[in-house]
Amino acid sequence: MFREILETTQPVVYQTLKNALESEHLSHCYLFVGDKGTHKLETSYLLAQSLVCENKDVFACEKCASCRRMKENNYVDLICIDEEDKNIKVELIENLQQRFDKTALEKAGKKIFIINNCEKLTTKAANSLLKFIEEPSKNTTGIFITTQVDGVLPTIVSRSQTLNFKPLNKEYFFKFALEKNIDSLSAHLISAFVSREIDIVPLSKNKSFTKGIEIFCEFMQKFLIDRKDSYFYLQNSIANNKKNQRDIIKFFLDISLLFIQDYLNDFESEDDTYSNLLKLAKKSNFNHSGIMNAFIDSRTSLNKAANGLLLIDQLIYKLLEV
Repeated sequence: MFREILETTQPVVYQTLKNALESEHLSHCYLFVGDKGTHKLETSYLLAQSLVCENKDVFACEKCASCRRMKENNYVDLICIDEEDKNIKVELIENLQQRFDKTALEKAGKKIFIINNCEKLTTKAANSLLKFIEEPSKNTTGIFITTQVDGVLPTIVSRSQTLNFKPLNKEYFFKFALEKNIDSLSAHLISAFVSREIDIVPLSKNKSFTKGIEIFCEFMQKFLIDRKDSYFYLQNSIANNKKNQRDIIKFFLDISLLFIQDYLNDFESEDDTYSNLLKLAKKSNFNHSGIMNAFIDSRTSLNKAANGLLLIDQLIYKLLEV
C-alpha cells in the first residue's frame, strides 16, 4: 500500500496530511515541492483518494471502487494536468474551471485538481488559475506539484500550504532492490547511483553495469595483491569489451570510487566478495587518497575523452605513481 511507503520515505509529509485528515482541517490548496522520484505525484493521488474513499481509515483504503477509479484517472471529479515536456497553456486551465464551475457529479461531492510540473504554467494560465484559487469552493481541493519552487508564481505559493519532500535515502533504495530479488552487492551499488525507484530494476539488468561490477571485483582483487597483474587484466578487459565500452568504464570508475568511500566509512557488506575486498584493503598498503584522486581524475576526464582505452592507460599510469 502506498500510504505505508509514504510513512517510511516521507514521514513529515505523512504526519502532516494524517493530522489534517483526522482533524478535517485540510488546506484548499497544497504545493508539493521536491526532487524527481520523491513520491509527490503518488502522494497527490493518495490525498485525493482519501477525500472520497468509501472505506477510509484516515487515509484511503486504496482498494475500493472510488480509489481504483482515481488511480486509473477514471474519476469524473478529478482532473490531473501533467505536461512534463511542454508549457501548461491557458486553455487547459479554462477547461478545468468550466468543469469545476458545475456541481460535483460523483457521490462524494468533492472536486480535486492536480497540476504536475506547475512551474510550466504560462503567465496567462497562471493568472487565470489565480482567480480560481483566490475564491475556492468549499468542496474543491487543489494540489500543485513542482521540482522548481522558484519557478512557481509567488501568488500560488502564498495561497498554498507547502509540503517539502526530501530526497529518498540509500537505505530505502537498497531495501527496495532486495525486494526485487536483486543481489546484495548490486543493490548496494544501485542504491548509490539512482535517485528514483523506477530506475532500480532497469539498472540491475543493464549489461554495462553488470560487466562493470565483474571487472571491478576482479581488478580490485588483483590490485590489492599484485598490482602489475591487475593492470594487465584491466587493459585486456576493457579492450575486449568494445560494445558499450564507455559505459562499462563509467560504471567501473564509479564502483571503484564507491568502494574507496566504503573503505573509509568502515562499511560492512552483506556480499562475501565485496566484504573480502574491504578486509583485504584494510590489511594492504592502501593509499586511499592517491588512489581516489587517480580515479576521480579519470572519471572527470571520461566525458571528454575520445578514446576509452587511452583513458584507462592514463589511469594505470597515475596508479603506478601512487
